[in-house]
Amino acid sequence: MNSRGVLRISRDVVVEKAADNEFVAVSSEPGVPGDVLTIALATKGSPETQTVRVTASRPVLANGVVKYKLRLKPVDVDDAHCPESGNE
Repeated sequence: MNSRGVLRISRDVVVEKAADNEFVAVSSEPGVPGDVLTIALATKGSPETQTVRVTASRPVLANGVVKYKLRLKPVDVDDAHCPESGNE
């Protein structure tokens, strides 16, 4: 029997806002292009969350350790959970 659900995995990542209104994150885990994530940004005041879609993930070397640079594009919350393929 198949069922749907939500899995939340908390990972510490470094997130920077890119010039093109996207985000770049450096993570110890790779991202999968097309995956929808929610990032919590530490700001002055209350934390801010943003729903994003992974557009690219590539390995980078940081201080002698392999990390992954993720390109993240903000998405509309209503559009975030729409399947992109008909495989359900």
